[in-house]
Amino acid sequence: MTASAIERYPDLSGSLEAGYTLPAAWYTEEAVFALEKRRIFAHTWQFAGLVETLPHPGDFFTYRAGDVPIVILRDAEGKLRAFINVCRHRGSELVLEEHGCKQSIQCHYHAWTYGLDGRLRAAPGSKAEPNFDPDEFSLMPAQLDTWGPFIFVNPDRDAPPLAEILGDLPAMVAATGLRLDDLRRRTGSEYDIAANWKIVTDNYLECYHCPVAHPGFSSLINVNEYTVTEYEYFSVQTAAVRASARQKGGQYSITGEVDEGFYAYVWPNFTLNIYPGPGNLSLNLFLPQGVGRTRAVFDYLFVPDVTDGDVAEFGAFIDQVQREDSVLCESVQRGMRSGHFEQGRLMLSRENGLRHFQRLVHRALTG
Repeated sequence: MTASAIERYPDLSGSLEAGYTLPAAWYTEEAVFALEKRRIFAHTWQFAGLVETLPHPGDFFTYRAGDVPIVILRDAEGKLRAFINVCRHRGSELVLEEHGCKQSIQCHYHAWTYGLDGRLRAAPGSKAEPNFDPDEFSLMPAQLDTWGPFIFVNPDRDAPPLAEILGDLPAMVAATGLRLDDLRRRTGSEYDIAANWKIVTDNYLECYHCPVAHPGFSSLINVNEYTVTEYEYFSVQTAAVRASARQKGGQYSITGEVDEGFYAYVWPNFTLNIYPGPGNLSLNLFLPQGVGRTRAVFDYLFVPDVTDGDVAEFGAFIDQVQREDSVLCESVQRGMRSGHFEQGRLMLSRENGLRHFQRLVHRALTG
């Protein structure tokens, strides 16, 4: 039996410490991807959506944490809840729609019906079954917590609280001057990228490539003074806006209260980005769709006084950067599959955030 990609690299921890990357097989082998779904996405806090999308009792949306389907909803009393989106009868997924409003949750297979509190309310034929207790078949809860306008979920009910993962990040975001509670989603976009989710995350975590690949971004942000600071479960990238971008008439003319770019990665697949200028926040969620496929979901939030024109300009700017990144990530995935690349060597003065992420992956898969 051929050794797995995990077993083939028993000394990988030391290799990562020295600045080498995860092996190509960790990005291309189905067995590694399957292990990631079990070891990472079934046990971590993940950004799932925005509180503002669930204003009324019965409002819901669905999310998938690896192979774990989750439904997030507001119950009849106004409380936010998350449940494993699986019927307790025969295992069918319950809610098939991406979002909507329901007064109850009914399985499309045999009509078992649950309240918004997760309790089983009706099961056809159950009265004819001796010793059938509906209280034994409530929906299985998932952990749910919020940070400002953000909803996070975790399938693992025994996992540490969200606050332990976020650490000082909420205070750091507040220190930028951005008013999280004033933000509202104005627009968004999605990108299907033919690359492993870790390649997409790797790409986000360094700006070593920015002068070559992102001339527009580099004309806005001083990438020569870009810094990356590591924490336990997140990292933060900061850089000042170029003086030339403050000038009227340039391609990206920036005015507003935020003077520094602030870009935070939160383990395992979420990022939030504050660009210089008026109050703005873009959220990136990297959803694994297959060993070589990722869906990148972007939400763009702004304070109320940002004009529609500024929103459109911002969206076009981010779209340009993301399309440039998609080309890069897909190229890396093809190179990883070529059979002629095993491990890369990082420039740690520019790519330490990438190593921080790869250490977390390694620890999750081998710990």
